[in-house]
Amino acid sequence: MIRVLVLTIFTLILSQSCITTSEVKVTENKVFPTVTGTNLEGDEKTLPNCLAKNRTIVVVAFERDQQKLCDAWYKQIETHLAKDTDSAYFEIPTISKMNPFTRWIIYRGMRSGIEDEQMRKQVITLHIDKKPFKDSLGIDTEKTVHVFVMDRYGNILEKIKGEFTNDKWKLAEKALTK
Repeated sequence: MIRVLVLTIFTLILSQSCITTSEVKVTENKVFPTVTGTNLEGDEKTLPNCLAKNRTIVVVAFERDQQKLCDAWYKQIETHLAKDTDSAYFEIPTISKMNPFTRWIIYRGMRSGIEDEQMRKQVITLHIDKKPFKDSLGIDTEKTVHVFVMDRYGNILEKIKGEFTNDKWKLAEKALTK
């Protein structure tokens, strides 16, 4: 009886919140690759197809301790978005493909750490083969965040590496307001 109950719960957990994995489809140079992930509200999103605004700034992170770097960028981005309704933001935690149960645990942990519904919609977790993703974007290290400013078609207008600085923000802001 207990075995059946555990199996039923496990099956429901995985079927209710199946966190997708994605192949990386590279279309052309200087265009964000096509990848699919799940936001923290449980909605599947495909980049760059889901870009609805004229400009979107995306912060790509690879390691858990990079959240502080993401938050520093977001503080300035949030100020910008309050003035510019034609721009958007996504945070993209990028993780290797894993088994469904591990993906579910990671997803639930991330989701529980963010209470704000709007922010949950803006965090899209990718479970991908990271090498083609990094190669297509010219990412040479997973030891820091990478920031991309794109148009609604995924054309990369600016690429910035590393922690937030005012000089780096000026580059991003220039691309956001082109």
